[in-house]
Amino acid sequence: MKGNPPRRARVPVLDGIRGLIAIGVLFMHTAYFAGIMDLGPVKGVPVINWLTVGLTIILTPFFLLSGMLLYKSFAKATFTGTSGPPVKAFFARRLLRIVPTYWVVVAAALLLINFASINSVWYVVAPVLGLHYFKNTDSSGLIPGLEITWSVVTEVLFYLLLPVAAALINRYARNAAGDPARQLRRMVCCLLPFVLIGPAWEIYTHLPSMGQYPIELFWPPMFFGVMALGMVLGALNAYHDVTGKVPGLYRLAAKSPLSWWALAFTLYIVNCIRPFDKAGSSDYPPISQALLDHVLTVVWGVLVLVPLIAPTARSRVMDVVLGNKLSVFLGRISYGVYLWHFPVLYFAFRAGSLFGTAPMMEPGTIAPWLLVGEVLLGTIVLATLTYYLVERPAGRLGARIAKSKAAIPTASL
Repeated sequence: MKGNPPRRARVPVLDGIRGLIAIGVLFMHTAYFAGIMDLGPVKGVPVINWLTVGLTIILTPFFLLSGMLLYKSFAKATFTGTSGPPVKAFFARRLLRIVPTYWVVVAAALLLINFASINSVWYVVAPVLGLHYFKNTDSSGLIPGLEITWSVVTEVLFYLLLPVAAALINRYARNAAGDPARQLRRMVCCLLPFVLIGPAWEIYTHLPSMGQYPIELFWPPMFFGVMALGMVLGALNAYHDVTGKVPGLYRLAAKSPLSWWALAFTLYIVNCIRPFDKAGSSDYPPISQALLDHVLTVVWGVLVLVPLIAPTARSRVMDVVLGNKLSVFLGRISYGVYLWHFPVLYFAFRAGSLFGTAPMMEPGTIAPWLLVGEVLLGTIVLATLTYYLVERPAGRLGARIAKSKAAIPTASL
């Protein structure tokens, strides 16, 4: 079977969505400390507060893309009956992609923000190994400046589990060798049950006995189901590449790509309203709202991403919004933007060891848009530096390792 070549023209669009999401996450977190969001005693800024609270929905495409792009090569190997990516090369390339920059940010947070708080070897070793969200000296896992690194832990654990999961799925799907459609159905049937992990974890972490904001809320099971859904998309793309046939989901997206984004915007508005909670509030939600949050987040991510990866979908608007030079550049440095914006928040508030262990100032004590501007500028500068000085060299090293082991090239769209 001879399939169509990968569509590299779509890569800039995927970079663009990464970039805009990273900036959205930065704005959402900065908005709280700027006093824009209505959280606890902070009054917030009407309308802007609601729109900012709604941004809690936007993170899912990161995890969908990870599952899709990484599983695609494994799925393609199943369809073609060839060997998948060499495991050692896969691990080396993936870990070099995220760990070096992560370690730089960890070092900065420990030395510049938390140096006075280091009271044991474990306080340093835990975040270096990504274990701080499971067990830390104060049992919280929330080391100042590293609050959002739970996602890095989730990604690394996904990397470790993916080759095993792919091998098991491959064994089952290859029993239908010679029938790609049947193989695809088997892959999907293996993966879809894992989508239920997220809602189940939401229920568990929102039980009254867990209290508010338990550390388990940030553990990997919360987004493993989303990554499994991303793997489903990777299988669909691999099926198209090998057979040249467009799966039904992608044909539907190609009919009217912008209607998918219109539906995604509707879900965003619903998330702003929060029907089972206080409208515009980002306080810890009841279990009904938490489940709705999870469903909205997953469906929103699918609605945003599928029109971008569907092989025959075309949208001038999407190309302009996501394929322009600024969006693509932000996408390339998006990992650094995501990791750096919390340390930069502490720097903006002159908090931590670098400033004499001054405590974090209360939200709203700095002019809102001044704070947003400072954090945005500082984050982009640091993310750009780590991209060129750390990420790109590490990526080239990973590519050389993969090439030396005759690895299948990283999937592109």
